[in-house]
Amino acid sequence: MRFINTCLSVLRTHKQYVVTCTVVIACVLAAAALILLFVRSSTPKLVYDPVAACSLFTASEARELLGVTALQSNDTEPEISGDTAISKCGYTDGNRNTEQMVVAAVIVRSGINENGVAENKEDFVRLQPRGSTEIVQNLGDAAYFNLTNGQLSVLDGKQWIIVSYGVGSTPEANTKEDAIRLATVVMPSGAGEIPNF
Repeated sequence: MRFINTCLSVLRTHKQYVVTCTVVIACVLAAAALILLFVRSSTPKLVYDPVAACSLFTASEARELLGVTALQSNDTEPEISGDTAISKCGYTDGNRNTEQMVVAAVIVRSGINENGVAENKEDFVRLQPRGSTEIVQNLGDAAYFNLTNGQLSVLDGKQWIIVSYGVGSTPEANTKEDAIRLATVVMPSGAGEIPNF
């Protein structure tokens, strides 16, 4: 009882100090809650796990495609930016002459939520170079081969997959057939047409 009386006496004596401290603590807690709310709302919501490119294109698959001397030249884990994540995987045939070195590379842009999936679909169509591509049937949901840079773009579910296969110093000489060969290694085939947006 004596302790309670002492506390009440201190409260009466230092009433202004207690009120000020209470207000300051309440303001700090409110500011912290607002900061936490802002951070949570500005961070993209991860609904779908992004795909690591080297999980689609393994070292053993690269050796089958490029030969036993195949060397890994690139392996990045998915990096999230906005509502998508990008991962890269690449191998070379081990040729020391860079003018003749054959490269097989895969880039995967994964939608990590519905906004990212929609962004992939829109960008797949919007960024397709007009006049310098060939439509590729029966691969993913939609696919086209870029004649200018020798890359095959495939929209497949939540992912936009870009593959390159050929002599690294002259990617424009890559063939659609070689790119399709690599694409069939990294993904299952499926019928598709370019979607209209």
